[in-house]
Amino acid sequence: MKKLATIVFCIVSVACQQQDRYPVGIEHVVVIGLDGLSSTGFRASATPFMDSMLHHGAYSYTVRCILPTVSTPNWNAMLCGAGPEATGAVNNDWKASDFNFPYPVMSNDRSFPTIFRIIREQKPEAELGAIYHWDGFRSMLEETLLNRSEAYPTQLETAQQSAAYIVEKKPCFLFIQLDGIDHAGHEDGHMSPGYLKYIEETDAHVRLIVDAVQQAGMAGSTMIMVVADHGGLFHGHGGHSYDELTTPVIFFGRGIKQDYPVQQQIYKYDVAADVAFALGLKAPQVWTGRPTRPAYAGFDEPDNLWTEREVLPSPRFASETYNAPFGGEFVDRATVVILPPEGTEGIVRYTTDESTPTAGSPVYEAPFTVEKTTVVNAKMFSDKGESVKVTAVYKITDGRGAEK
Repeated sequence: MKKLATIVFCIVSVACQQQDRYPVGIEHVVVIGLDGLSSTGFRASATPFMDSMLHHGAYSYTVRCILPTVSTPNWNAMLCGAGPEATGAVNNDWKASDFNFPYPVMSNDRSFPTIFRIIREQKPEAELGAIYHWDGFRSMLEETLLNRSEAYPTQLETAQQSAAYIVEKKPCFLFIQLDGIDHAGHEDGHMSPGYLKYIEETDAHVRLIVDAVQQAGMAGSTMIMVVADHGGLFHGHGGHSYDELTTPVIFFGRGIKQDYPVQQQIYKYDVAADVAFALGLKAPQVWTGRPTRPAYAGFDEPDNLWTEREVLPSPRFASETYNAPFGGEFVDRATVVILPPEGTEGIVRYTTDESTPTAGSPVYEAPFTVEKTTVVNAKMFSDKGESVKVTAVYKITDGRGAEK
């Protein structure tokens, strides 16, 4: 009985120590933010450098966005450790300088406490920077706290200037925002060849920044995070589809586990908590965010993980235009092509009678033809869980325009 009590005491002691201590040896944090990068897009594109970071670091494909799935609420949550209910950042028109929302707490400058303020208060001499492609990022910053805050007109120049700043100043914390993937999603459509090609080009820009950390002699003391603000669907975002709500994250560098898939659920506001945790700083109680401890060597997954069923990525219907909604208008007949989600094991089931697919519905195995107006619903199923339903309406007309 005494032996059992000793074992229990040791387990509890280790758990308490993990709660109290911080990673060792991290002196710099660089966050590389990729606007508009969905998990689906990341997994479908050729990104050899980020894949290497992933396999030499910790990662998750299921980071959950803030609603609405637009830029300012999500970037701001990463900076503030909390969502719109605490900061008031509910759309892209929001500005940190507009004191028109009743924060739960605020600084003497009438702002909600950001990660930059927390670092500045606890490390007064720290070099802090924000370099961004989208000038709207500036509206979320208290620039008086930063040593450098600048926007650049192209993604490549933003990456180059970030790399030069790292080499010259060796910042304690740098937040970089690259906007090109989002532009490609709006112009070409999410999951289009143009969108995937720009993700692949961005891989080289991420490498340029990470190489600068090595060149600056900081690699042995730097933790790098690759994050995204939201995904997208068709030519936009702002809704609550899986592809809009779900993005990847990569933890890489000092103190990070190797090739480790994080099980803990991660949210956008956890980024600020991770930066504070990595740098050994005390986060304010008002933050919602919590650090992703299991990404760090010596820290375990929480013992209260909810693991009953997974919500899987949704399948998609093939489209030449990537316009909403799936399906379209066709003469005489249409070919239905359903694409399974990238990197997810399971089977796609579908219906053509407007009902929601179940585990007993027909399995999609190959493209099929419909010759009258048909509503096709599809879902992904596996032993682990299922996706939400996606719908395509195929309107079939004859040569005179009459619906069949």
